[in-house]
Amino acid sequence: MNLEIPFRMRGRDGVVRVEYGVNEEAERWGYHLLGLPYDHGISEGFPVVHATVEYEGEGYGAVMAWIQIVRYRIGGGGDDETVEVDKPPQLADTNAPHCYWGPNPSFFDAPSTTRENTAWTADAFLTASPDAVMGKIVRPVCGFRWGYKVTGGKPEPLPLVGIPSGAWASAKNTLEERFPEWEFEAA
Repeated sequence: MNLEIPFRMRGRDGVVRVEYGVNEEAERWGYHLLGLPYDHGISEGFPVVHATVEYEGEGYGAVMAWIQIVRYRIGGGGDDETVEVDKPPQLADTNAPHCYWGPNPSFFDAPSTTRENTAWTADAFLTASPDAVMGKIVRPVCGFRWGYKVTGGKPEPLPLVGIPSGAWASAKNTLEERFPEWEFEAA
């Protein structure tokens, strides 16, 4: 499944192209490099997402960042939803909310779990600072929602959709709580 999300930023047009599918070959996506404590073949059947950004701006004018907010429940559900600002382990201790950053940054994720009865949803936001790279100010540009559920040991990708209305407001609350030295502007 593919999705195109047009956007306008800094007076110029752009588009995010999202490719979304099922992991049918773990090594293709680099799972064998991760050193996970379980067989990387477990990742097969889970979703894989790759988004690219095309934008008319260049240089500092094209600097943007991806922020991903993940919500998941393990087991029977209830109110035990966990919310995380998703970052690669290499950046986990940094004081920045981004998972990818730079001129026209690509986004990639291919999650998996060994846990049964899990519901996992991610909101991936393309963001930018009004002053490109100078301040800790984040403004949402566009985004998409995706995820998976595991029932009876079988992963099932959830639909890929454009970011729902109100998703940034919820993400903004989480981001302000976890990164108080940053400013997150309203959508």
